[in-house]
Amino acid sequence: MSKIFCTKEQFAESISNYASNKCFEDIEINPSDPYHRPIRRNDLAKLDCTKDVQIADVFGNKNLILNKLLLTIYEQDLLFLDQNYTNPHSREAFKSFYDPYFVANGKALRPFIEKLVFGFLDNEIEIIGKWNKDKLNQYLQSVITEQESTKSELCTSIENLDKPELAGKMLLIQMAPDFLSEASAMARTLPGAYGEEQSEIMKVFIDEYGYGVHHAKHSTLFESTLESIGMNKNLHHYYDSYLPTSLMLVNYFHYVCGNKHNWFKYLGALYYTEASIPHFNKQISAVLRKILPGIDTKYFDEHVHIDQHHRRMVLDKIIGKSIDRYGESIIDDILHGFESFRLLQTLADKDLIEQMHFSSQLKSTPQYKPVGEKKYFTESLNELTSAHIHSESELFTVIAGELDFNANGVQSIVLGAGEKIIIPKGRLHGTRIRSNSAKYCVESICISEG
Repeated sequence: MSKIFCTKEQFAESISNYASNKCFEDIEINPSDPYHRPIRRNDLAKLDCTKDVQIADVFGNKNLILNKLLLTIYEQDLLFLDQNYTNPHSREAFKSFYDPYFVANGKALRPFIEKLVFGFLDNEIEIIGKWNKDKLNQYLQSVITEQESTKSELCTSIENLDKPELAGKMLLIQMAPDFLSEASAMARTLPGAYGEEQSEIMKVFIDEYGYGVHHAKHSTLFESTLESIGMNKNLHHYYDSYLPTSLMLVNYFHYVCGNKHNWFKYLGALYYTEASIPHFNKQISAVLRKILPGIDTKYFDEHVHIDQHHRRMVLDKIIGKSIDRYGESIIDDILHGFESFRLLQTLADKDLIEQMHFSSQLKSTPQYKPVGEKKYFTESLNELTSAHIHSESELFTVIAGELDFNANGVQSIVLGAGEKIIIPKGRLHGTRIRSNSAKYCVESICISEG
């Protein structure tokens, strides 16, 4: 497979060794610090790591697990000094998370997991024809202009749901893994020696970090957004509820920023995010104020203003100057990064919209037909099943006892004996046992259309 992992068995063993660290233990739905990252180790053993994730698999459990591992590997390069560090338990978790041998194992795995997660983009993105600077500028701006002529499907979906306030909070949870450590991936681009573009990127970075004023830092503004509606602002408090496609958005920027051969892809992705944010943030700010009275939307309002400026800087002073300096041969990579992140954002929106619909109608009972055998499980008080995803739709029925069923990170529902839920394939969910013991049945089904 490589000079490091000669066989798939060696690669699987190395992933297993990495995942054996206690930070991955399934002990809490909402981790008390950013060093605990629940993952279903039993699922990890079943993964086929000989094949890349394909676009049809992005909503699946394999993609979820790989992206959780990849996020941890990337974030071991970042400093998370949690306020609970004074607690001996948290201090020990900090040391374990940043243990040099644990970090080194992750770094060895990183390029192979990156290939598994992002390899499909090379099949999905095809750059056709000969491009020049003028043609590129026209195309990039035309895409953004077209987007700005329509309303965000995500915003429309939130407004039209039976429980829009739940959907709004779900959106904030999916934003949290990026926004609570915002621009950390960008920080990877700053060291080194290259042209004037670096100084322009530094200007963008400084804006993201509030010019060194902590209360103006964008991540601090997002903390205020969460606090204003009673949500937890601590990094990765909602870790168990992250969708795989939300993690892909964070990880892609670490991927292109951390691998210098992807430098020009990064510039394309950077332009897409800076250029598309103002239109979306203007809409979502209005929607959130409507459905969540009292919410602090300064984070979103700030980006409506500042990213209008950033997108001009990125297009003219970073992308344009790079083409002038390094030639038109870099344009294919710029386009690849632009289209890659555009695709990932589209997939993330679709994933979240479907999860919102599922969460808002947990006890609905569409028509279905059993297609698999029934499987029974008995679990004890407080036993946790971390969030995961099935490749088939399932009927989940409680036979005895009570459990919490989690599907959104905001609020769980209690299921007792005789109650059931239909879980469509691709939908994130988890459980925790409330009674001394509980028994439930899982059965594969086919959900009738319409």
